[in-house]
Amino acid sequence: MIDSLLLLSGNDLPFPEAAITIHHPTLREIAYVGEDNFFNGYQLLNISKNLLADEDKSNLDDLTNFDILIAILGERNAVMQKNRNCVKMVLALLFPTCSVEIGTNIILTNDEGQHILNKYNFDSFQAIIKKMFTFGEPEEGTQTDFNPDGELAKKIADKLKKRHQKLAEKNNEEATNFIGRYVSIISVGLQQDINTIFNYTLYQLFDIIRRYQLKEGYDIYIKAKMKTGWKKFILKIKTEKFKGG
Repeated sequence: MIDSLLLLSGNDLPFPEAAITIHHPTLREIAYVGEDNFFNGYQLLNISKNLLADEDKSNLDDLTNFDILIAILGERNAVMQKNRNCVKMVLALLFPTCSVEIGTNIILTNDEGQHILNKYNFDSFQAIIKKMFTFGEPEEGTQTDFNPDGELAKKIADKLKKRHQKLAEKNNEEATNFIGRYVSIISVGLQQDINTIFNYTLYQLFDIIRRYQLKEGYDIYIKAKMKTGWKKFILKIKTEKFKGG
């Protein structure tokens, strides 16, 4: 279990199952690869057969989420090649000192040697990145574009498309640029240099957004209460003056 203080600190996170640490990328680093590429890669790394209907999952009992990911990345078409590159970009953000090779396993190689991401530790890896990238509602509006040829990959891809289609159609522009929007909003709202905010992680950004929204809500409540109080006070004075007059 990842401690919330560790997540809030922005420090790298231990991944003992692969004997390596996972880098917690800043917004500036995510911007370097681009929002679309980042979300596309993240959604694939976060893939789950639980997204499928029960009748579809029954055919996947012997497969892990990692098996499904590798099957999808193994599809040979231009779109999947792009998505495969997005996965490698995200992995490069998470493991910046490593070279990344995707085969039957994902091999991360650095000066210390090879670190293997496979079906035995992939669930732990997914649990960590889900904690790191707790996007909330904006994640639901993130559009992914998977078009693999294989039947197994197609089922997963179709489910992911349906999952995001409604909100993506509702406001596609916001869905593809929501990090930039929130950075700008927080910069103005908190009167902070936008360059400072780009040094935050996504976890830190959304923690600040949640607290900023709570503060704004509280301020609005207090102002409304004060306004109501003044109205009652003025009405009371007028009433007493009328009675006395």
